[in-house]
Amino acid sequence: MRLSRLVVPLLLLVALPPASSAEHGVGRRPELVRITSTPVLWPAYSPSVRDYVVRCGTDTTVRFTTWAAAGTSAVIGGLPGRTRAVRLTPGRAVTIAGRGRTGETDYHVRCLPSDFPPWNATGTGSKGTWYVLTPSLSLGAVRSHYIAIFDNHGVPVWWYRTRRVPFDAKILPGPTIAFASYPASSPEYQVRRLDGSFVRTIVSPDGRIDDHELQLRANGDYVYLVYQPKRHVDLTGVGGPADATVLEAEIEEIAPSGKLVWSWSTDGHVEIEESSRWYGTILGTPVVIPGVDGAPEMSYDFFHANAVSVSRTVVYLSLRQTDAIYAIDRATGDILWKLGGTKTPQSLTVVGDPDGQVPLGGQHDVRLLPDGTISVFDDDTFLNRPPRVIRYRIDPVARTATLVQEISDPTVTSSVCCGSARLLADGDWLVSWGGDSVVAEYTPDGVPRFRLALGDGLFSYRAAPVSARRLGVDELRAGMDAMTSG
Repeated sequence: MRLSRLVVPLLLLVALPPASSAEHGVGRRPELVRITSTPVLWPAYSPSVRDYVVRCGTDTTVRFTTWAAAGTSAVIGGLPGRTRAVRLTPGRAVTIAGRGRTGETDYHVRCLPSDFPPWNATGTGSKGTWYVLTPSLSLGAVRSHYIAIFDNHGVPVWWYRTRRVPFDAKILPGPTIAFASYPASSPEYQVRRLDGSFVRTIVSPDGRIDDHELQLRANGDYVYLVYQPKRHVDLTGVGGPADATVLEAEIEEIAPSGKLVWSWSTDGHVEIEESSRWYGTILGTPVVIPGVDGAPEMSYDFFHANAVSVSRTVVYLSLRQTDAIYAIDRATGDILWKLGGTKTPQSLTVVGDPDGQVPLGGQHDVRLLPDGTISVFDDDTFLNRPPRVIRYRIDPVARTATLVQEISDPTVTSSVCCGSARLLADGDWLVSWGGDSVVAEYTPDGVPRFRLALGDGLFSYRAAPVSARRLGVDELRAGMDAMTSG
């Protein structure tokens, strides 16, 4: 199910006469009828699109040609004229304007680096929404080093090239951007300004942090995940070694000063037997960690925490290897309820879900929504089912989880990992389909309205929406300009 952008045929557009001043509309800001470039402009020009890119080398001459209606003149790079050649380097931009008696309309064209990952976009997403992606992961050998912020037309308006492969990027106040690295060879989240300058790193008090999740609470605290080795565990009962190291999943919350204010661990709360569906994968692919003496040590990841959502009294945790979501009482540390996975005393009964007997499979991105419901990106890994977005209403008294919304995409048939589902202010959903290259926006009834497809087998761990009220286009453009002003 793919959307296609409405494109006026080239011959028809060329044949159209310039619009008259009456057609332009009294008092309307002047717009250019058409802009073309060599190398080619992306996307194809539309008066409603204000940001464009052209893919450039280290020093590329870009030739622009414009067409303007009567009463409007073109200005390219500050100089009047309908055509002009401009030398651009990666990251630099030129402004093309339509100028008339009623004002000026600007169009921004930025030079995209030659190694920026390929992509294509169709349709138009929610107005005033940015999409923060890390088009960096691949199930094959291809890796990319870019964080990118796309607009609702699929145009990368801001990007930053990282030294390591970036992971889990998100906008923080400032505005700043935080991201981890994959694999977590450098255990930290970096925080940088939009001009690329370094602000700080975020780590736990003992210097460790996992790369799957970072949440900023309203009080300024950071919540994140840590994998804590537990040594000398007997795994013979599940087919493993008698003296093994198990990675327990920990949630930590630190104050802005870095002081630990709350923590919780799977140790003593979640049993290894809850990962029974994943035994073969877990025991067959041990995780190498630094040992006590610094030498490599084999460990087993029976829980694999990958997402946290925090309220005032409850913390929601996704454990991929248990196929379950856990609600944790912040005051006592007790598990209030469990959704999915093996049956335990805390398990909820699933209502209204055709897959209710096995509702989750390797899920990601649990989120508590404003109306109190819980959303999850359900990968359905190794279950011979396509991934889906699901939303449940939890009744802790009746011990039920009732399915209230489900979204799938017939073009996306599997997901081996990763993914996200975020509810937008207008009720749409922004979905990164896990190990699939598609990031798309859907109406509440599941109709796709915008689709961004990455090339080279790349996918984004998550897709994080940001409102233009929180992050302005001028801030993004200024950040790019500052990064390339040297």
